[in-house]
Amino acid sequence: MIIKFSLVRISKILLLVLLFPIVQKQWLNLYLFDINTFSIYKILYYLSGLLVPIFVIINSLSQYTDYKFISHKATKRNNFRGKFLLLITSIILVTLSTLLSVYIFINLNVIYNFIISNNNDLFEFNIFIDKQIIIVPIISILLIFKRTKLIIKKITLINYFIISVVNWYIRINNSLSTDLTQFDISTFDNISIINIIILLVIEIFFYLWSYISYDSYLSDWRVPKPYRKEISPIFNFFIFYLLILLYYSILFD
Repeated sequence: MIIKFSLVRISKILLLVLLFPIVQKQWLNLYLFDINTFSIYKILYYLSGLLVPIFVIINSLSQYTDYKFISHKATKRNNFRGKFLLLITSIILVTLSTLLSVYIFINLNVIYNFIISNNNDLFEFNIFIDKQIIIVPIISILLIFKRTKLIIKKITLINYFIISVVNWYIRINNSLSTDLTQFDISTFDNISIINIIILLVIEIFFYLWSYISYDSYLSDWRVPKPYRKEISPIFNFFIFYLLILLYYSILFD
């Protein structure tokens, strides 16, 4: 599947990004207007934090996962091979595996600091860092096979969802709390931004790896140079995730 840029689709996403945060804020204001009684608006505001993460996951699974590229036969003049192919394959595979490993540990870090230890310091929890030396090669091997590669992609999206939901509920509970020992709100904004940026970079390298490992390219040790239309989907990633960042900037403004 080659991702096609759709102006209509992007316009719909932009409309959601611009309007939905306003609706969420209105629900919050209606709840705060009568905070001492039960209000459906509080429930709507709480549940609204699930919508965008679910939308991102559905979009990623449907648009950015099972790629089928243009079928074109490699010749000596238009393919990567030999040492250069080994270099770019190693860089993409190791980078993607490292990103996935770090992303998982960021999730563990967030859960530990904000749920278990009530610590406001992101990235303080480093007990698993040395384990990445073992995990990165394991992930690299799993990425070679199509079935396990798709499983890893789904695990990545689950990881994204967990971070998003934990960050959302702790943030709004902190905002509505009168406890003097509240967390620094800017920390939660940073988590949202970091979460999206890391997922964007993972999507890009996952796409590059999907191209290199497509069909029998690696087994033949010849990877055709991509057409321009096979590179353009990367811009689609940027547009989509920049819109998601715009959503969070409006919501948390």
